Amino acid sequence: MKAYVRGVLNRVAADVREYGVAAAAFALYVPVSNLLFGAVCPLVAFCGIPCPGCGASRAAFCLLTGRWRQAWQYQPMIFPIALAALYFGWNRYLQNRKARGMTAVAAALAAGLVLVYGVRMYLYFPDREPCVYMADNLLARIAACGRRF
Repeated sequence: MKAYVRGVLNRVAADVREYGVAAAAFALYVPVSNLLFGAVCPLVAFCGIPCPGCGASRAAFCLLTGRWRQAWQYQPMIFPIALAALYFGWNRYLQNRKARGMTAVAAALAAGLVLVYGVRMYLYFPDREPCVYMADNLLARIAACGRRF
């Protein structure tokens, strides 16, 4: 049992070493982007329009805290994304094997995100969370500066 736990911890540590810098950069990007632009999503910050993944961070937090209905409202795709993450983690860390079919799963998740995005933009944009238009976006600021001259 100790060898199994040691193996799991070694695999986690190896991934932290390999991806730790990227994770740290993202952890720094989130508050800086939010402070400078009022949004974490680059698309929202630049042009004010939500992306297909908008609402996923809030949905993940709601899912982890047991608020499933609210998670569904923020981003319905969080449920298959969470299942895919569990499948990957189970295989990668606990079973020490490659998670088969992850490319197809990722493609299906991306297609699902785009499909849900289209429906939500049609039904909810521009005034229902998380499909709101952020008027104070970078593109609007640049255009406002140009109109002053």
